Amino acid sequence: MFKGFICAFVLVWAGVSCQAQTQTGGAAKEIVERQVAPDLYFLYDETSSNSAFLITDEGVLVVDTRQHPRDGQDLLDRIRKITDKPVKWVVNTHFHGDHTYGNSVFKALGANIVAHEDTARIMAQVADKEFARRQPFFKARHYDPGEVKLTLPSLTFSKDLTIHLGGREVHLAYRGPGQNPGDTFVFFPHARAVFTSGAFGKRSMPNMNFTPSPENWVKLLTDVAKMDVDVVMPPHGDIATRADVTDLAGFINYEYATVKKAVADGVPLETAIATLDFSAYKDWHNYTRRGNDIKGLYELIQTGQRSYFK
Repeated sequence: MFKGFICAFVLVWAGVSCQAQTQTGGAAKEIVERQVAPDLYFLYDETSSNSAFLITDEGVLVVDTRQHPRDGQDLLDRIRKITDKPVKWVVNTHFHGDHTYGNSVFKALGANIVAHEDTARIMAQVADKEFARRQPFFKARHYDPGEVKLTLPSLTFSKDLTIHLGGREVHLAYRGPGQNPGDTFVFFPHARAVFTSGAFGKRSMPNMNFTPSPENWVKLLTDVAKMDVDVVMPPHGDIATRADVTDLAGFINYEYATVKKAVADGVPLETAIATLDFSAYKDWHNYTRRGNDIKGLYELIQTGQRSYFK
């Protein structure tokens, strides 16, 4: 039985990966499939977003559907190379379009799409903004934006939900906001693995414009890092470890404390962007977000609001 966020999961991961080049609407990209358990697969797209899928005798459960219906179809095609079992469940871990725009592919198959109630609410609330900020990706991949259809979850939950499928249990856990309201962690007890929400990316500076609580975000990551889990599947970046989770918690704590002090000291935003030093993380992915992150934290600290949701 699932009895909380910190569970005694132990796994020595012996991943099997296969690499392929796909040509989807123009730009070639490398996709890596990692088999993290006999029935559990992690799909790593270096230039976009990741997914996972569980295969059982009864059917398939998918976690996150990628950034466009063509990507969703590519995910389905990869599943079909392994099994012809029906896709019964789709989990959306957070509201971002790069993890939900493939929903329509699986909805057409009759899959149940499930998400935290905040995720579903925000998907509808900021639909136009999300669609607008995905346009550069669509253009780069030569994807038709008109193919994207907002497909909301058909089932929501408020705290925890356990899905039973083919003798397996999948636990969806919500312990408050991380990067986003609604951030959901997906546990696979039999495989002793977890798929994180947008709250975690391996050695990557996260977007700080959505979180209502950096403090709770750090707490979530600290709790995950205490788990006896060696396989952490993020929505961006490759397979990670608990040490990687600890590293991100440390960065967020440092970034937030540094910016909070600057605000308290009356440092103007422009000066903070020019002078606050996060160079220790210059080798991390998305380091160029530094200025935008500072701006986002200034907004949160000074107003207590997140303008993206208005």
